[in-house]
Amino acid sequence: MKALGLIETRGLLAAIESADTMLKAADVS
Repeated sequence: MKALGLIETRGLLAAIESADTMLKAADVS
């Protein structure tokens, strides 16, 4: 269960990071 939570957290962080990158790219252009 603990490992699953860790994987979920990593996936969430990756999703937030990619969304943040997309927003920055859109903001620049």
